[in-house]
Amino acid sequence: MEKSILSILRTTVISLAIITLFVFSSKGTAQEVIDSICAIVGDEIILESDVVYGVHTYLLESGERFPAEELLTELRGKVLEAYITQKILIAKAFEDTLNVENRIVNKELERKLEGLIAQIGSKEKLEEYFGRPLRQIKREMRQGVRDGLLMEMTKNRQVAGIQIRRQEVIDFYHDRSEDMPKLPERVILSHILLEVNTSEEAQQQAEDRAARIHDIMKSGADFDSVAIEYSEDPSASDGGRLGFTERNDLVTEYEEVAFQLQPGEISGIVGSRYGLHIIKLLERQGEKISTQHILIRLSPNEADWERILSQAVELRRRIDDGENFAELAVQYSVDSETAPDGGLLEQIATQDLPQEFQNMIETIAEGEVAEPFETTFGVHLIKLNERLPVRTISLSEDWQNIEQFALFEKRERKFQDWIASLKKDLYIWPTQTD
Repeated sequence: MEKSILSILRTTVISLAIITLFVFSSKGTAQEVIDSICAIVGDEIILESDVVYGVHTYLLESGERFPAEELLTELRGKVLEAYITQKILIAKAFEDTLNVENRIVNKELERKLEGLIAQIGSKEKLEEYFGRPLRQIKREMRQGVRDGLLMEMTKNRQVAGIQIRRQEVIDFYHDRSEDMPKLPERVILSHILLEVNTSEEAQQQAEDRAARIHDIMKSGADFDSVAIEYSEDPSASDGGRLGFTERNDLVTEYEEVAFQLQPGEISGIVGSRYGLHIIKLLERQGEKISTQHILIRLSPNEADWERILSQAVELRRRIDDGENFAELAVQYSVDSETAPDGGLLEQIATQDLPQEFQNMIETIAEGEVAEPFETTFGVHLIKLNERLPVRTISLSEDWQNIEQFALFEKRERKFQDWIASLKKDLYIWPTQTD
């Protein structure tokens, strides 16, 4: 199936899906802003810091860090209007007694954080951008993520029954035929991903290293100094200090041990998905704790990477000798989404591929398999099945995608009409005439 072209056709209006990315709590937002009330919706207020934080996050997400002043003013107005819509929808969600399970909130929160970190480049750069540690960003995002999910539920209930007729799709296309963009070059790829697991040898090395460090701590060494020297966590430069955290701020394994410690007590070796921790409880304030830790990561060593790379080279040789790529993908690939289909990826624009993939497909022709290459996910083999040239969007070839966007636009119009009707029953300041 062709990758959706909604992103190509989407208008410049900021949708609810984007707004929910930055509906954060107002606590701790941009400290250089002196807070003031931007708007009142019923008995709810919207603060200047909310809007500033929202604008910053949207600019980060979109990749446009330094917009012109007039565009920034326009964006600020759209963000404020979106917050007004948010307040109306949240009130409606409570009125309809809608609720979102914590596990769904946690999963969406992690997804959004990963997206922001990927966009800006690293956790440290994200912390620098917002001027606060990741745990605080995460805590401030949690309620916003919950609200965003409630908003989506409320909106979906309102527009779910709206359908679109064939003639409406045709009219939609012809009304915009002159403005239809061209589809960029696309490719159809097949993919085998080989995971680089930590070998028993590498894991034992990490466990031995953690045990030696723990022995140093038991001998009375200064925790800060040892963390600075040995910890592999970004907090090492600060002695491993994480500041005050609440429950659910950190990984479960860490918290289960940390909340049981007494002030000044040092834990044993604690495993999590990040590696091996040695934790010290510094202070407890009610349900908040202040800890510091030393982290030894459980990472594949160079020999582990070489072992999997050799496996990939052998698979490529077998494919060159005539074995079926799809059958080998089913057997060896750890990509659970594509392996059952023989590693077949959806049709995708070349420009949307990760840079490593773009570099490799430049080296091969249709039907060929590229040399194995590494990313943070593991070792990859890709086959270029077909390269599709740039072309104009058409009804005959892109009906499904055009139909999707025509339906989206119709539902959006109905939704905006519904929001306008709700506004009539609420006190909103400033009014449109202010």
